[in-house]
Amino acid sequence: RKNMLEWNPSNNADRGRGTSLMDSYRTMWAAPVTAVLTAALLVAARTPSVWAIAFPILALWFISPAMAWWISQPIVNRRVILTEDETFFLRKLARKTWRFFETFVGDDDHWLPPDNYQEKPVSVIAHRTSPTNMGLALLANLAAYDFGYIPTGQLLDRTVKTLNSMGSLERYCGHFYNWYDTQSMMPLHPRYVSSVDSGNLAGHLLTLQPGLLALADDPVLGKQFFDGLNDTLGVLVDAYMVLHDALPDNLSALQVALEGMCRSQPVTIFSLNSCLDKLEKAAVSVVAEIEVIEPNREKLVWWSHAFARQCRAAIDELVFFDLGLKSFPADGTELGGIPTLRELLNRTGTLTAQRAEERMAIIEGIALQCDALAQMEYDFLYDDMRHQLAIGYNVDEH
Repeated sequence: RKNMLEWNPSNNADRGRGTSLMDSYRTMWAAPVTAVLTAALLVAARTPSVWAIAFPILALWFISPAMAWWISQPIVNRRVILTEDETFFLRKLARKTWRFFETFVGDDDHWLPPDNYQEKPVSVIAHRTSPTNMGLALLANLAAYDFGYIPTGQLLDRTVKTLNSMGSLERYCGHFYNWYDTQSMMPLHPRYVSSVDSGNLAGHLLTLQPGLLALADDPVLGKQFFDGLNDTLGVLVDAYMVLHDALPDNLSALQVALEGMCRSQPVTIFSLNSCLDKLEKAAVSVVAEIEVIEPNREKLVWWSHAFARQCRAAIDELVFFDLGLKSFPADGTELGGIPTLRELLNRTGTLTAQRAEERMAIIEGIALQCDALAQMEYDFLYDDMRHQLAIGYNVDEH
């Protein structure tokens, strides 16, 4: 005897069965046959008083194979195509979300994200954080870069500061505790290791790592940066239109100019510098006017400054690599396309190559740091009886 131990999985067995409507009726023939025979008996018995009750039930029996066939059909995944307005609405929502991280994840909390911010009835910041919060803040930095809200330099700077703070926190077997005070950087009691939080953080770190390594092959300032500027300007325009019926001339002109740049992205360092220079000058004008007209409108002032900061950050990024306007002829004849970080390494013996090498070293260092922080021991969390991880471990009780 041979092949006695072969196992036929249920999904393989199902492949031999037909999936048509007729196949369903062949498989479930008993229900419609019973319905037909029962109906025939009722008719032969000449009992019209029960027909109104029996026939609807018998009809359901008769069509039950068709119903079973219909509900067994594979679900068709419908791809939702958003309109431009819907996409822009979601992007502006993303920009507002990023405001939380750029506002509250800073020096005051050692670059660790506070758990929440309460606006009403009084403004209160919850100066505590968890492993999940820290992981999400790190990925928020990467998402902000992908959306075009910050350049590579800011992404790396924020990430390094957060990881350095995380590296100095007290841990247990590689695990971060459930809660820390973001100002004292001490764990909150009871000191508790959460399996869920640790898993979340490990996943976030291992997701961040390849995202950072991919920066080497991205343009030093990608086309997404203009889309990010457009999101910020869109939020500013919305805030202004809540208070006024029309935009001031300089803000309207800035909106038109930026929309044109988004449609026709600059393809050379020279054109990129020129566009950013124009946008920054226009942003300074808008900030000055809003501060005069609406000095007490915190939201308007904040978003106008946010737009100006984004313009300045982009220019600073190019200047860092010695790729600013002052580094080249006014006509841009010696400039090519927008290079990647790896391509800048080829400009041997220049400040540009030196800065690119420094940036690459930072990226590789962060990637190693992510890998190291994601290494945690799980033996003490494993439940031998249930063969699964426990929900957590109270260190103070052991």
